[in-house]
Amino acid sequence: MKRQFSACFVVMVGAGLTAFLVGCVSAPAPSNTTTPWVSPSRAQNQDTIWKDIRAQKTDFTNDQSLAEALDIALQNNPASRKTWSDARAASAQVDQAKGYFLPTVVGTAGASRQRLTANPDGFDLDYVKYGPGLQLNYLVINFGGGRSAAVEQALQTVYATNYLFNRSIQDILLAVETAYYGLVSAKAGIEAAEANVKDAQTALETARARKAAGVGTDLEVLQAQASYDQSRYGLVNAKGQFKIARGALAQAMGIPADITVQVVAPTNDVPTAVTSQDMRQLIDDALDRRPDIAALRATLAAKKAAIRVTGSALWPSLYVNGNVSRDYYDTMTGKDLQVNDWFYGAGATLQWTLFDGFQTLSAKRAAAAQADSAQAQLQQAELAASANVWNQYYSYETALERHTVSIAYLTSASASYDLALDSYKNGLSNIIDLLNAESKLAQARTQYVSARQDTFTALANLAYATGRLEKGGAAQTEGIFSTPARKDQP
Repeated sequence: MKRQFSACFVVMVGAGLTAFLVGCVSAPAPSNTTTPWVSPSRAQNQDTIWKDIRAQKTDFTNDQSLAEALDIALQNNPASRKTWSDARAASAQVDQAKGYFLPTVVGTAGASRQRLTANPDGFDLDYVKYGPGLQLNYLVINFGGGRSAAVEQALQTVYATNYLFNRSIQDILLAVETAYYGLVSAKAGIEAAEANVKDAQTALETARARKAAGVGTDLEVLQAQASYDQSRYGLVNAKGQFKIARGALAQAMGIPADITVQVVAPTNDVPTAVTSQDMRQLIDDALDRRPDIAALRATLAAKKAAIRVTGSALWPSLYVNGNVSRDYYDTMTGKDLQVNDWFYGAGATLQWTLFDGFQTLSAKRAAAAQADSAQAQLQQAELAASANVWNQYYSYETALERHTVSIAYLTSASASYDLALDSYKNGLSNIIDLLNAESKLAQARTQYVSARQDTFTALANLAYATGRLEKGGAAQTEGIFSTPARKDQP
């Protein structure tokens, strides 16, 4: 009785202590809709990932070329590491599926205490039985081909993830090229804004000189001053855009935004025009080359294999199984008993599920519907890709034409400003003519900088749309789409 009371007491104390410890752990919700939630210390997990990013060696004392920026991005950007890890996980699933072709071997071990009583002789025997064993189970054949279909499904999934890994590399390359040319353009924008300030300052000094000579008015000086202040405003904005562009490039390269990155302006010239292309062939080649389209095709193949996997359960399966064990006996009374025994067994089993509540049929219909969905998704993506190739090709063509026109516009606007300045100095024109010419020149500089950037980014987008964007950058594919380059300086 005392033993029972002690056992009950221990159980009650243990249960109470467990309930107390569980009650000490709580996760309260915010107290109301207006007060921010105050996180406990245990909710603030230590961010080791950001510390690792900070610990990376970042020596950017030299200006980075596009090729160097691309190389750094491929090493640091986590996007490619994610898809690479996804590909490795999918590859492991192939090995898992191949394991269905191998037997399953399970090791066992057991121990038990038993009593044998024989009445009316009063024969009692206590003994302990223990020993190891092995069990083998092998699926010889599944008449529905489920194992082969499972391997095919896993293999196509690997192909899809590998293609997505390739596309993620192209995503990084495109992001870096876009940010790189954006930073180059922002730097050129500062130079253009500084030139605008210089021109406006010249106009202001000329207006003041004319007023001092008695041939100008206060209104002319104020108008020139307003134009000068406007140009200074543009310079401040250009410097701000440069800082933002530098942060965008740092993000694309996979480094913290506060790390200063300087770039080398591209030395390659802008092409004169696009080459004549067979758009039908260009689109067909792009659909054969693009990794994202190939990934969707592999996904569709995996979905079709999944139909065979689920449908294989409707067919019988033949198993071979066997077991071996050895049992040892220790008698507790010292009476005679067989010391040990060997046990062997082998057999074959034909298993066929005749009815499972329509679960297999429903799963097969669901798999077929998922395959239809994947096919529709592929068709939608192929149509979108063809439109993307079309749009990017003519965007590149337009960018080249705009660049050519921007050179002519900048040349004529510069000559017009010089002539207007001389005319105003000599009293042959008024301040309005000079300020108009100054405004046109500033606009021409801005459009030239923008047009030059657009040619490079449009080429990168075209290479990306056709699946040709590689580590060397879009410039490697320039000869495919463009005529030989020429000097683009006005």
